[in-house]
Amino acid sequence: MRKTTILTDHEVGASAAASENRALRLAEGTELLGEYQDAGYQTPKYLICRADGQVLQLPRLLYLLAGALDGRDTKRIATSLSAELGQDLTAEHVTYLIEERLRPAGLLGPDGTDADGASTATAPTRSDPLLALRYRVGVASPRISWRIAGVFGPLFARPAWIAALAAFVTLDLWVVLQGDLMSELSAGATTLIRRPELTLVLLALLFLSMVFHECGHVTACRYGGARPGIMGIGLYLVWPALYSTVTDAYRLDRVGRLRTDLGGVYFNAIFMAGLTLAYLGTGAVWLLPAMLLMHVQVAWQFVPSLRFDGYYMLADLVGVPELFSYVGPALKSLMPGRPAHPRVRELRPRSRRLIVLWVALTVPTLLFYLGLFLLLMPRVLPQVWAALLQCVSAMQAAARAGDVATVTLGVVQLLLLLLPWVSSALVAVTFLRMLRRLAATRGWGWAAPGRGSTIRRYAALIGVGTLAGALIWRVAQVAGSTAPSTAETQITTSAVSVLHGGHQAATSVATGEGVLRDQLAGYAYLTDAFGRHADAVGGGRELAVLACGVLVACFLTSAVLLRWRLPAVALPLAAVAASGPAVSTLATLSPAVVGVAWTALGATALAATRTCWPGRRHPDQALRLHRWRHALVGAGAAALGAGLMTAPLFALPLAVGAVLLVAKEGQRLQGARQWVPMTVGAFVVSALAALTAPALLRAPVPSALSHAEQQVLLLIAGLAVIGAITMHETRSPAVAIAPLVLLAALPEPGTAAILPLLTCCTVVLGALLVRALTRQPVEDRPHPLLRAALTVPLSVLVIVGTLL
Repeated sequence: MRKTTILTDHEVGASAAASENRALRLAEGTELLGEYQDAGYQTPKYLICRADGQVLQLPRLLYLLAGALDGRDTKRIATSLSAELGQDLTAEHVTYLIEERLRPAGLLGPDGTDADGASTATAPTRSDPLLALRYRVGVASPRISWRIAGVFGPLFARPAWIAALAAFVTLDLWVVLQGDLMSELSAGATTLIRRPELTLVLLALLFLSMVFHECGHVTACRYGGARPGIMGIGLYLVWPALYSTVTDAYRLDRVGRLRTDLGGVYFNAIFMAGLTLAYLGTGAVWLLPAMLLMHVQVAWQFVPSLRFDGYYMLADLVGVPELFSYVGPALKSLMPGRPAHPRVRELRPRSRRLIVLWVALTVPTLLFYLGLFLLLMPRVLPQVWAALLQCVSAMQAAARAGDVATVTLGVVQLLLLLLPWVSSALVAVTFLRMLRRLAATRGWGWAAPGRGSTIRRYAALIGVGTLAGALIWRVAQVAGSTAPSTAETQITTSAVSVLHGGHQAATSVATGEGVLRDQLAGYAYLTDAFGRHADAVGGGRELAVLACGVLVACFLTSAVLLRWRLPAVALPLAAVAASGPAVSTLATLSPAVVGVAWTALGATALAATRTCWPGRRHPDQALRLHRWRHALVGAGAAALGAGLMTAPLFALPLAVGAVLLVAKEGQRLQGARQWVPMTVGAFVVSALAALTAPALLRAPVPSALSHAEQQVLLLIAGLAVIGAITMHETRSPAVAIAPLVLLAALPEPGTAAILPLLTCCTVVLGALLVRALTRQPVEDRPHPLLRAALTVPLSVLVIVGTLL
């Protein structure tokens, strides 16, 4: 159903009377940029920039009206505009333009309150350009971009760029004319194939050239007098891409805008000149393929049919900012017998001819590539899948042989092979969104805006549930197929003896395993776990799988109670499900796995008591809820006690966390009623950790993991702790978990018992870290180099863990 609102003269007059004494102002952060210089329009266009960086085009009347919104009422604004424009404007006209044109565009700030006292503000319209970089994430804030532009600013002085371009052309000609270029290229490609570490260096050089390319854009933007914005990385159609926000360059003239467009290519020329000097000085033939790839990369930037540098160059030459917005009007104007579209008629003749020619060439090209993509993708994806499996096999062989360079190169190849699958899914999502918007404009109910968010929410829940189920299923598979360790055999044998003959007939177990043995005997008594399996270890590992299920359930429940975002839940689950050492650790029957499950139950119960606090309710209902709360507190404390008895090593992070909590919250607590229990609890847990940790570390613990698998888990945990310490929100849990990392790194016989505890703690810490990062804006996040130094090794280690 379509709804149309028509304002009558009486309604407009009433609206004007209501707003006559109201102070009208632009939204905070809105900036008037002035006339769009060297434009391709018949009439001048004016630019205004919102606080979110969106630049809007306005005709002169609306631009002057926006500039007049300085707190005056509509009557005084109408008088001022009438004198400036030489037209007879009334307060009703001004009110109509403000409410129907400026306010929907998000240019007005809140100017009143609704019935509940809350300020009213209209959500601004946002542009959704065709073939834009939709899937992206910011890395460098505008402040960092400004500093980068200041460092490289002298390169845009006239003597500097003339010398740089002359050197680039001279060096290129020198390489081409000095000898047999094709044989040198062939020798360089052969060298790269034989030496994987050089291929990694080549990929690093290509990435650095892309980074330097974006530095050129922001530097040219600042050099011309505009302010560069965020720099980041994203996925453009089917390949990764870096981007830099230089929207503020619209305030510049045509020369300044073209300088900004060409700044990236200019910096690529400087980078290639330096690489050519390195080749001529060293004679390393493997640099020639890198130089060739960079030349192709630069040439690709001049393609105007996609949103590369060539597209923006053409747009600035024509004088029209958004060329793709003229595809529809230009196609309608090309149809025989139809007059030119009004949007096409508003252009100057030269700009009109260039845009129509661009549309006539671009649309068939894009349709051809789209058809080719749809035809080839069903045939290409199976081949990509086969290559992916072959790559995984080669990486596994290289990991067993200890070939670090081949494994690292395989990780990069694996990511590149996965890109077509990811890109195909994203292209399909984009296409479906376009169809939904088209259906929504036609008034179809199923395509309403709210329906899409509901579908995405349910899809996210299904995806997280699938990840959780996949993790438990993989743990069960490993538990049923892996040979038992000596410790598992001893525990299950002793549990069978306790079940049939009591503790007097039980065989001895290692230090710290007696509580787990008794729990396993009780579990087998209730479920007949030993009777369902051919050997006792199979029944005992049921308890490990059950503990894993409890851990996953507690993790998801905590995410719901604490309102974690989807990435904070999905990324740690996916990393654990993919990591072979982590799955093997959870599938092993050990005091640590069962103890962490008890501790997770207790922590989740206590978290529920803090988040599910009753509000204003009936006294009887509030009393029942308080009783349930006390019951949850008791159950949580009992579960924590069971966890400490089962895995006393967990007292270490609990002790550090309790001390931090007392130190942080003690000053805000009122009276000794809350202070004393917390202090006593921290003291008890610290004493327990000090008494039990040395004995447990000295007791030898056989581990099913190899030394390499243990090192991978330890490195992942260490990097997660380092990354969490850099964030204020996650510093306390990182400090609490740090003792486990330090103990696991000690050369003691019992350190293998810490790995299950450390794995589970790392998952929770990773979720907290992702949550903290996704909540903060780009400018408040840690330095991008620090984030890259942590996330890249973590990603590589997780992928290496999938091979072990």
